[in-house]
Amino acid sequence: MSIKVIDIIQKVEYQDMLLDAFKNIESDPHHNTQNYKNFSERLPSYDAFHIVLNDGVLVACSGLYNNGIYPNSIVRALDRTYYFNWRSSNPWERKSVNSRYATEFMWPKQVELAKSLGYKCIFFSMQTLATRRVMKRAVDYMTKYKPILLPKLYNTCRLVNNCVNQDKVCWQNIAMYNFTTDFEFPLTSLEIFNYEK
Repeated sequence: MSIKVIDIIQKVEYQDMLLDAFKNIESDPHHNTQNYKNFSERLPSYDAFHIVLNDGVLVACSGLYNNGIYPNSIVRALDRTYYFNWRSSNPWERKSVNSRYATEFMWPKQVELAKSLGYKCIFFSMQTLATRRVMKRAVDYMTKYKPILLPKLYNTCRLVNNCVNQDKVCWQNIAMYNFTTDFEFPLTSLEIFNYEK
């Protein structure tokens, strides 16, 4: 297994590989397939967008994203994460390989880049309460730049008419890693028991 992590914002010659792969998943039953339509329009707004190649084969991707949606002190990591082998016929193989793409390979690169760009905090998120245990497990596996899973849900969507978007998918579980001490996460929060009402 030979793993390479490439930032396609810097190495543009790899962009077509990713964009062609996204075209092939438009009819995929994956619950977030809509996130990858017209992706070529979104791609230039990333600070970085990483692809993971395993023996030269595209297996995963994710980006480092702010684009004015978030306060300029924070940046979102692992944005638009996708595992191209998520439907592998062997679920045990899928679990052991995929668990490392984000946590071991892309996360450290994105944390280091975020620090060099002057952000005070980097975070990643997962939508819905049902994924909270999965997220906790991912955080527990992480050894380099170990984030903290925050106790509330936070709104990760763009403001609408200067108001917080109340769509359920906007309230997400957040894991953050600070570059400074005593940094308070600046997005609007919601207690979990209020989300469940």
